[in-house]
Amino acid sequence: MARAALLFVILLGGCAPAPRDIALADLDLRDMQTVQAIRTQLGEQDARAFASFVVRHHVKSAGFCGQPLQDSRGKPPETVGEAIDLAVRRDALELQAKMAALAPKHPRELAQEAWDDLVRERDLGVDAQSRLRMQYGDAAVRRPEWARLEASLADIDRKLAVMRPSLFGAGS
Repeated sequence: MARAALLFVILLGGCAPAPRDIALADLDLRDMQTVQAIRTQLGEQDARAFASFVVRHHVKSAGFCGQPLQDSRGKPPETVGEAIDLAVRRDALELQAKMAALAPKHPRELAQEAWDDLVRERDLGVDAQSRLRMQYGDAAVRRPEWARLEASLADIDRKLAVMRPSLFGAGS
């Protein structure tokens, strides 16, 4: 009954607080009639941001993005306006991150990624050798897997030696 009364007051508009001033604690954001009633009172941009908050950023929504919205003090939004502002900020940051991920990478960054991949691959090879040593002891070096790992590690080390001067300078 309280929800129906709140919805009625929201729809009246004249007696209700400005839509951005409505306390989120007074709303059931899972009720799309309530959400729609508030959206109709907002401007186009605010309505879009409020919908984003309800669908993606509200903790109880099915599409929750996984990171609760908080202000600079670590507090969740208390009003529709705060929710809108935080949703706009989060959506802009997410868009910026997507755009940065799509942007072409500098050749040095690509070289660093290739270096990191080779180091990761080498580390996996060393781990595999350690597992063989744990399983077979000193006899591990006579296993066929050991020879393949040794060859792979030597190849990786050659590639890293070639890359080192371009990434870290000639004195490395």
